[in-house]
Amino acid sequence: MSKIIVYDTDHPGGVRNICFAESYATQGPGHGFTVELAEKARIQGLEIVTGDVFLKNGYSNKTAFCVTDMRSIRTNLLLRKGVIPMFCFLTESPIIARDFYIDIEKYAGRFIHNIQFRGTAPRLGKTPTHFSVMYYPIDQRIPIPPQNWNDKKFLILVNRNKRMFRSDHSNLKGYLLSISSYFKSEIQKIIDPWIRSREIYKDRIEAIRYFSTKNQFDLYGQGWNNKIPGFSVRYHHAAKLVYKGEIEPDRKLRVMNNYKFSLCFENCAFPGYVTEKIFDCFLSSCIPIYFGAPDITDFVPADTFIDFRRFKSLGQLEVYFKSFTEDDATRMLENAKNFLSSQEFDKFYTPNVVDSIINRIINYQV
Repeated sequence: MSKIIVYDTDHPGGVRNICFAESYATQGPGHGFTVELAEKARIQGLEIVTGDVFLKNGYSNKTAFCVTDMRSIRTNLLLRKGVIPMFCFLTESPIIARDFYIDIEKYAGRFIHNIQFRGTAPRLGKTPTHFSVMYYPIDQRIPIPPQNWNDKKFLILVNRNKRMFRSDHSNLKGYLLSISSYFKSEIQKIIDPWIRSREIYKDRIEAIRYFSTKNQFDLYGQGWNNKIPGFSVRYHHAAKLVYKGEIEPDRKLRVMNNYKFSLCFENCAFPGYVTEKIFDCFLSSCIPIYFGAPDITDFVPADTFIDFRRFKSLGQLEVYFKSFTEDDATRMLENAKNFLSSQEFDKFYTPNVVDSIINRIINYQV
């Protein structure tokens, strides 16, 4: 009996096989994963479809394997239809995908394999699943050549204006849903320590306010024209002062290449939660000031980035910037380039991540 991969996700691209089209890879971080998955599957003679297509067409003559991003409205139905729960992974943080993390044993523990951030290992260790540490899939490994150091602008921050709770005060319905979301997040913090992971969004906002008065600091991303949830209007005015608009995903690295440093702040501090943000810096030849995973140096060499935790204040960080020389920059950028070409980076490289999934499906004995 032939095999078919069913890719299951609630992401907007996870229907009608949209996420397998080559153009999808340029739509945002991590999107290249599904394109690569589809290409490698076809090379190996495997069919691949999104969950909605599978449920519509049946495929009763094939052995179906579910590869799921967190869970979707179709996950339970797919498994009831006999689709083998093969892989579950998640690239969101616990303060965003709160419901999933709180019930991770229930949702993810039923899968044969889990690829999750390191901090989830203790709970998933109580289930029969085979646990693997998540290495966030990165599609590229050759950085853009650095510009002349003295020609670069000073500092950039690329992030969405996004908190752990909903914030929409544009109408009564949005306001009520936002209040409900806020109180739900506060209750979840009480019942689950993972949801109490440090929300670095707050540190990001303080950094925006501080550097908004400095020369050549620019802010990019979605939502900064809107009010900043939980902060006074002066923070909103500071953000508007330096906001340069959104960046199309396929232009982001080129834009970042124009800057010496990037404030590279994750959404929260959670073990192993290392996303594309620091790799975007490496690939754009821009030096990251990193704040996020407490175990970052288990994933990325310490000599490739500036650790924000070293500084007691943003003022101390600014003093450090002034002492940072072109030679310092050359060394750090070269270290990052070497890392991208190393065996250690192989764990993050999308084709290798996909190969490990495809090979396990091919070798699975039904």
